[in-house]
Amino acid sequence: MALGQTLKVAAAITGLVGLLGVVLAGSLWSDYREFIAAPASSSHEERVVDIPRGAGPKTVTSVLVDQGVVTDSRLFVLYLREMKAAPKLRAGAYRFWTDQSPAEVLDVLISGVVVGYSVTLPPGLRIEEMASRVAASGRGSAERYIELAYSADFIASADLGIEPQPANLEGLLMPNTYSFRKDAGSDDVVAAQLKAFKAVWDDRRLARALELGLSPYEVVTLASVVEKETGVASERPLIGGVFHNRLRKGMRLESDPTIIYGLKNYDGNIRKSDIRRPHPWNTYVIPALPPTPIAGPGVEAIDGVLWPTTTKALFFVAMGDGTHHFSETYAEHSRAVDRYQRRRRRSQ
Repeated sequence: MALGQTLKVAAAITGLVGLLGVVLAGSLWSDYREFIAAPASSSHEERVVDIPRGAGPKTVTSVLVDQGVVTDSRLFVLYLREMKAAPKLRAGAYRFWTDQSPAEVLDVLISGVVVGYSVTLPPGLRIEEMASRVAASGRGSAERYIELAYSADFIASADLGIEPQPANLEGLLMPNTYSFRKDAGSDDVVAAQLKAFKAVWDDRRLARALELGLSPYEVVTLASVVEKETGVASERPLIGGVFHNRLRKGMRLESDPTIIYGLKNYDGNIRKSDIRRPHPWNTYVIPALPPTPIAGPGVEAIDGVLWPTTTKALFFVAMGDGTHHFSETYAEHSRAVDRYQRRRRRSQ
């Protein structure tokens, strides 16, 4: 073939390839625009998708395609690149719906609002009770939780500002409902609780504790007793006031929950022998605060100790409906005990 003919053929082929590229590019662009505008499905189905740490556009897209959130991995990768979204992608569990458009899917991804796996730890629980709830939630093992709570090295590393360092984290693991990633463990739960504890002790509460002549640890210790005495929020400052009055007068706190804390095999009944049995937490025996908290107090109990109700009451007794009768004198208290406790026991 002559050189001239060869050049003509080559030019023709190049033109055809260029034309094909234009056609293909136009087709891809058309597909891309349709893809951006359309949802993956017409059905409204929830999908909770875990985006792993360090995932780039291709990995994120692969996960979303597998879950039916988007339909075309190639086009969604192009979309992420067009929107310069790669630096905005974060690990976590995100909630999507199958009838969302790719643009709506991207909005979810870059919103930072992740679906949390929650652990609810209500006030008044001991370390072992919290550990059981953590394990039941799937956020770690009870054994690891307890190990951390009793580890001297871990407690030292937590920098809680408590001197001398407590033997364990009883009372310092703040109750609350916490939200975590799916792969969170016991270490994450304990860390979140200690972070919350530190946050509670802001300048205002620290200053108030100083006014009362109490350390934060002593406040938490007394608050744990308040927490165990009542489940009624409005009573906590009043019970706090009663305990402050008793301590000021050198009276024993005489709190049943402190007896229970020191019993190894508590069966639901406090016997006279239990009341007289000496142990470090039995406030019927010791004329002071227990040496450690007896449970994890909530913020309301802590504030009930820091800002107690001004009262002359020195005694209180459960009335059987969750609330208490408060008395200023022992004679009045004795009558209340007879009315609300002894008569009720006799009628059973």
